Amino acid sequence: MRTTDPFEFLDRHRDTIFRVLGLLAALLVVFLVIRAVAMRFGGWSAAWARLRRECAITAHAFAAPVKAWVRHRRSLRVLVHGLRAPATWRDAERAVAAAREAAGPGGPRPYAVLVAARTVTVLLTGPRIQAPEREPWWIAEGEGPDHWSADRADLPPVVPVPDLALPVLVAVGEVEGQCAFLDLAAGPPMVCVEGERRSGVALHQSVAAQLDARLPEGMVVVAEGVHRAFDGLPIRAAHRAADQLRPRAGLAPVLVCAELPSPLPPELTAPPGEFPELRLLLLGEGRGYARTLLTDRSGQVSVVGTPLITEGNALSRALARVLPSIPPVLPPGPGGGDAISSVRLFAELDEEEADEEAEELPTVPAAAAPRPPAPEREDEFEEEAEAPAAAEEETRPAPAPSAHPVRS
Repeated sequence: MRTTDPFEFLDRHRDTIFRVLGLLAALLVVFLVIRAVAMRFGGWSAAWARLRRECAITAHAFAAPVKAWVRHRRSLRVLVHGLRAPATWRDAERAVAAAREAAGPGGPRPYAVLVAARTVTVLLTGPRIQAPEREPWWIAEGEGPDHWSADRADLPPVVPVPDLALPVLVAVGEVEGQCAFLDLAAGPPMVCVEGERRSGVALHQSVAAQLDARLPEGMVVVAEGVHRAFDGLPIRAAHRAADQLRPRAGLAPVLVCAELPSPLPPELTAPPGEFPELRLLLLGEGRGYARTLLTDRSGQVSVVGTPLITEGNALSRALARVLPSIPPVLPPGPGGGDAISSVRLFAELDEEEADEEAEELPTVPAAAAPRPPAPEREDEFEEEAEAPAAAEEETRPAPAPSAHPVRS
């Protein structure tokens, strides 16, 4: 066997040996650094858990914009498709009216409704909420007794109750593919929008636009500071203008403002009644008896004190597309409301009856039809004095024509 000189071997493979030794030294240094860091976090297991958590946070940070965009597009599609159809609003109102009737007097009161493609779910509040015993209501699996569900096709027709205020529904977002509506007529007359500034302003303007579109004309008074493109009245003048309005067709006027009037009128902090004379939609924190809509930076809307949480990040864009097609609030029945509502309800009926009577009556000659009295004028007496002379000239016989030609 041939022997090899070790010095010759080292000299021949010197570069490779130094490269391997340098790599091992670098790996040793890296291992020692990692070990030192792991010992600072409490050991290898704690360091590994911290590493996984940081990796998950980093992945979530990169995926959050994509998820937010997908969620926004899904909410926009659901809201546009649902709010554009008048049947969605009508079924929501029918569900609220049917839930009131099923709950009975003194029972729980509906405050919100979720409308899906085929079903509708009414959310109720009250001290003693029990499962519904009357059809078509049922409790969905996994829901509590305060969520009454029914098929949209099985909802009874709307029968307004004179002793209860009409439901004034506004859209506040979507929940798992369902359009969420809030009844502003149920609860305190002051509704406050709080939370993240940008989302709060968008929600406040969206609710105000729906109220202006759904309520009768002139029932919504907008103060300054609500929208940058609308110069509203000063808050004190806006409150005086809204306070002079009276409820029409069972609907109370609404004052939309970005701040409370100072000094605060006592009627705004008084205990709410069944039929308030004025309702207030405020941007910011309110006083007294108020319902609060809380928003966050992602656009989620929660009704404080209730389990309702909606996705409202696409509400303003959806309303910009469907606002002209939103139907007005349902009018009251013949038994409720005021004289104005009765006139509106029976206007078409009176026109039809008048047409039928006109067809049945015999035709009256124009000469025999009585004329309305003429308005009084200053020259009326002069015309009366000239009337006999004009009558004599008309009754005087005309002269017979001459047989001789007339020369010019």
